[in-house]
Amino acid sequence: MEIKNGKRNSERETVSIGTHQPDLFDGVGGRQASSPSPAWGGGYQNICTVLNFEPGAEEKKRDPRLEEFKQMGLQRVWLDVAEEIGVDAMLKMWRILDRDQSSIGDDGRLLVPIRSYSTFLRYQRNRYIESLNCMGMKPREIQEKLNAQLCEKISLRHISRLIHQD
Repeated sequence: MEIKNGKRNSERETVSIGTHQPDLFDGVGGRQASSPSPAWGGGYQNICTVLNFEPGAEEKKRDPRLEEFKQMGLQRVWLDVAEEIGVDAMLKMWRILDRDQSSIGDDGRLLVPIRSYSTFLRYQRNRYIESLNCMGMKPREIQEKLNAQLCEKISLRHISRLIHQD
């Protein structure tokens, strides 16, 4: 086969006897004899140019506005909230809270009336007890399930009160 202009042509030819060069790779495809490994090692090491594999690169970059919040004297708990949910979400929440004029104290600070997180967890647990009751489980079975799944020890009397309250 003849190569013209860097492309193969469509003329069919056969390889002449004596043109085989045994110093090249013997075999076909995966059956080729392997070439000796270079003495200096393989290539492509330590040259990552597209991806960043530096230690800590996968960590989220800290929003510079968090430092502004700190400089203006925002309380530590709100700095933690902003870092956890993101500054943009914090600013949205702040605007919503600020709209409620009854939550603004005499000194201009927001007085945020919010129940404790444990109240939410207790509410969810009670809804779970109700759903287990609706599935036909008895208070003793519910008690065992709560202990196994939520690691909560609740008296049978309390479970019965939750089930029968209207």
